Amino acid sequence: MKQEFNLIDEPWICVRTADCEIKEISLKEVFLNAHEYIELSGETKTQDFAVFRLMLAIMYTIFSRYDIQGNKIDFIELLEEDIDYPVNTWAEIWKSGKIPAKPIEYYFEEWHNRFWLFDEEYPFYQSNAVNGKGTMCSTAKMIGTLFESANKARLFSARTKEGRKLSYSEAARWLLHINCFDDIAAKPPPKEAWPAQLGLIVLKGQNLFETMMLNYCANADIYHESEGVPSWEQDQPISEINRKIPVPDNQIALLSLMSRRIYLCRENQAVIKYYVSGGDYFEETEVFEEQMTLWKREPGKKGTLAKFKPKLYDVSKKAWQEFASIAVLANVNKQNDDKFRKAGILEWICCLLAKNILDKNYLIKVDTAAVIYNDGQSASRPVIDNVSDNLTFHSELMLETGMEWRNRILFEIEKCEKVAKSVYILYQNLQKANGRRDKDHKTALSGEIDAKMQFYDRIDRPFRYWLAELDPEVHDIEAYSIKLEKEILKIALDFGRELTLQSGDNAIFGHYRKSEKESTSSAQALNQFEFIIRNILLAGEKHEQK
Repeated sequence: MKQEFNLIDEPWICVRTADCEIKEISLKEVFLNAHEYIELSGETKTQDFAVFRLMLAIMYTIFSRYDIQGNKIDFIELLEEDIDYPVNTWAEIWKSGKIPAKPIEYYFEEWHNRFWLFDEEYPFYQSNAVNGKGTMCSTAKMIGTLFESANKARLFSARTKEGRKLSYSEAARWLLHINCFDDIAAKPPPKEAWPAQLGLIVLKGQNLFETMMLNYCANADIYHESEGVPSWEQDQPISEINRKIPVPDNQIALLSLMSRRIYLCRENQAVIKYYVSGGDYFEETEVFEEQMTLWKREPGKKGTLAKFKPKLYDVSKKAWQEFASIAVLANVNKQNDDKFRKAGILEWICCLLAKNILDKNYLIKVDTAAVIYNDGQSASRPVIDNVSDNLTFHSELMLETGMEWRNRILFEIEKCEKVAKSVYILYQNLQKANGRRDKDHKTALSGEIDAKMQFYDRIDRPFRYWLAELDPEVHDIEAYSIKLEKEILKIALDFGRELTLQSGDNAIFGHYRKSEKESTSSAQALNQFEFIIRNILLAGEKHEQK
């Protein structure tokens, strides 16, 4: 096989410049000039996450073998002599404002031959063993904006037949994506990819360099006695299908995990199809080596201890509604009976703040993303959506000093949820006033949920701005909370009146329900709604009266 398209030299990673231009750059350039770019900017956020996990795997590999001058080191020995070596190195790189060039250049020179997208022996993130033997798929299934199965073509596709032929650069991006977020429709059925099981989060900085550094956790706790080896450095190409492995005990192996055995097929300088089979997997979920996920505690079955599992993305919630999971105060030890666990990258931020390496006024920016699967079709779990969100808040909210503010934020989120529930009930009562019968309840349920989601959409931007601009050292906790509640109250009142007007003429006169022995009119439903939400958000009105 002719070697083609080396990822170190060829442009394939999509980034956004300060001028908002999207351009493709090589692996080498993304490291050496990360400070000149704002962020990764591929076709989807989940694609950016997949590419970013590769970049982090390379960072962990390089800085466990070279110091910042490019000298080779025995990392484990250095760690034994000076436990602060990793964090001190991190601080030095952060202060310089860019990633040191020599270790990057030396590593890519040494392993240049393992980064060919097409190669007779070591095609990057692929396995020649599945060529003609795995399940053959069209590139339409590989493309994360389509995820089109062979059984059902997209009715309204964003791509023509010709547009589904992938350039090598785009194929490289989707190769990483399908490795992380593939469904389980191949034969034999593969196991679910590890990243697909996570509540993936990434910390964002002012530029791509800061983003890479903030997610590169250099605290000694995550290092182990075994030296990590990324998948592309394996001496022998791994061909075993659905290979069960122990949980990786280092970041390098975990971030470069090959959940699928894939082989790309090319023709006339384009990728036209691919073969896929199950790759490496492990069955444990309490994998605390994973730094890029939120966690939730699940009670154990009778006679067993509770365990933590990655907290999956909830499409019905905004990112700020997950603030309790994101801004967990203190990390826990590894006892199963603890109630909370902070994401590894957020624990790392707390470490940097505690050591005064990161300024306590630094704004924390969190990106979340997920591929949503149809669990109703358990045999294949096809993809039904691709979602992302973000959140910005003051770094002091992560510390002990931000405890009072953090509790207030959670209290305000709880109030918003109570108001949203009242919107749900208002819509329900308006439907009753319009003569909806009990047996119509199921068909009306979607409308009630939609009304609730519309309310969240309306308060989404005000709550985000309120949280992003919150400065614990500047704002008064009562006055600043009241400012939010007033805005939420106005939005809720306006929305309730809109729903009432839309309920129709019949609702004005109301409808007598024999089962409840009373009549309900739209005016009664609205009055009840306004009374309830004014009580929920009463603090604002009381303050105004004073």
